[in-house]
Amino acid sequence: MPWKTRLLVVGVLSVALPVLAQSLGDVAKREQEKKAKKGTPAGRSYTDEDLKAGRNRPGSSFTQPEAAASPSPSGSLSSEASPSPEPDRYLLEREWRRRFAEARARIAEADARAWEDRIEVVFVSGIPVQQRVRVKVETPELRAARQALDQLEEDLRRAGLPPGWGRE
Repeated sequence: MPWKTRLLVVGVLSVALPVLAQSLGDVAKREQEKKAKKGTPAGRSYTDEDLKAGRNRPGSSFTQPEAAASPSPSGSLSSEASPSPEPDRYLLEREWRRRFAEARARIAEADARAWEDRIEVVFVSGIPVQQRVRVKVETPELRAARQALDQLEEDLRRAGLPPGWGRE
C-alpha cells in the first residue's frame, strides 16, 4: 500500500473515531434504560443516614460494645464506665503496656542471673592455661519469665486488642 493511501486511511479514521466514541454518561443512561425495561428492582443502597438511624433503633442488629464487657488486664482499673470510650481505652492501653514492661523487666533480671562464671582449661602452644569464662545457663526462672511473656501476648491477642500495645 503506498504511503499516500495509508495517510488517507489514518486521516479518515482519526476524524471518524471521535464521532463514534461514546461518553460515559451515555453508556450509563443506556444501562439504566435496559434495567428499567427488564423490570428487576435495583438492590438496596445504604447511606450514612441509614447506618446512623440503624444504631438508634432498638431492634436493629447493630450492637455497640459495652464498656464493662471490655477485657480488663487487672483489677486496678475502675469498674465504672467513663462517659466516653477514649479515656477507658487510654487507661486500658497504659495498663497493658505496664504489664508488658514488667514482664520484660523480669526476663532481663532472670537473664542477668543466668550467667555463670566457669574456669575452663585451654591449651596454648601445648601448655594448659586456665581461663575464667562467663557462660549463659538456661535457668527455670528464665524459662518461666519467658513463658509468662508469651502467655501475656496470647492474652492480649485473645482480648482482641492491638498487638502494638505489647511492643516497647
